Amino acid sequence: MSIRTFIRTVAAKVCVASVCLLTLASCDGWLYQDEGDCSVHYRLKFRYDKNLKWADAFANEVSSVHLYAFNRSGVLVWQMDERVDPSTAANYSMELDLPAGDYKLLAWCGLRNDGERNESFSVPEAIVGETRMEQLQCALNRKRDDLGAYSEDRLYRLFHGTLDVSLPADDDGGSYEYVMPLTKNTNHIRIILQHLSGEDVNKDDFILRIDDENGLMAHDNELMTDENINYRPWDVQNVEAGIGPYDNRAITNVKALAADFTVGRMLETHREKMILTITTKEGRLVARIPVTDYALLGKEYYEKEYNYPMDKREFLDRLDECVMTFFLDENHRWVSAVIQILSWHVVLNDFELE
Repeated sequence: MSIRTFIRTVAAKVCVASVCLLTLASCDGWLYQDEGDCSVHYRLKFRYDKNLKWADAFANEVSSVHLYAFNRSGVLVWQMDERVDPSTAANYSMELDLPAGDYKLLAWCGLRNDGERNESFSVPEAIVGETRMEQLQCALNRKRDDLGAYSEDRLYRLFHGTLDVSLPADDDGGSYEYVMPLTKNTNHIRIILQHLSGEDVNKDDFILRIDDENGLMAHDNELMTDENINYRPWDVQNVEAGIGPYDNRAITNVKALAADFTVGRMLETHREKMILTITTKEGRLVARIPVTDYALLGKEYYEKEYNYPMDKREFLDRLDECVMTFFLDENHRWVSAVIQILSWHVVLNDFELE
């Protein structure tokens, strides 16, 4: 063998060996089989701490997630829905099966629940490559009778969230985690009627309703133009309540009326106020109360308590439960009220009603 042939043979073998080493060292090479591949994983977690306890309650409150991903043009490119297992909800996250790129994520949470009764809210069917983000409105599933649209159910909790993400390309593989904050769109309101005189209040003597046009939410969670929704209590019962001065042990227990409602999102800028109407069964008006205005009476307290200033919208988004107790005189006329939000309450006397 000539020296020139020998050099060529050695050079060829070196090149082959180099290619083999590069192959073995790559993410898919057998040297890395025990270490796993080098694919990229993107995961999305959810956080619901937009409440008056400033604590993440996702694990305790969210039952399902419907997630949609849109490209820069606003067209749907991927979607996924999952039930949230309560036993693992504290560590729940959803894998984003998407290539690297920029996306707008939209979530409606609480659309799919235990299946024991009809779902409370729905969104249109989404088609990849066709559906646009603004088409994914969320509507209250309402009923109808001679008085129009109404809801008398204990609504499932509904949440909304959006997030812009940039998913990076990574030739070496890796895991990336993102967090989407959620806003709760349902509220529990308990109305209590009680006589100052100590007389029992019979639940069959009064009719209570809450009216608002808040049954349709846009993709950005703004309220859209909608028909009036007549919310009716999903539970009305007589409860025991105490009457008498706090410094007097001789407090009399009497029957009061307690009515529980679940209503949709409350917004201070909504063109139609959420109104509670209480009438006797004969039709005489007892009270007509702007619910949102009353609820906002608690804002200043929480701002001072937590040293956290917030606008009206944020407070209403954080509020999800409110108890309103109305005291009546012997003629079933409203004379005073107590508004309770968590541990805070305010007493209203001779307050001007609408």
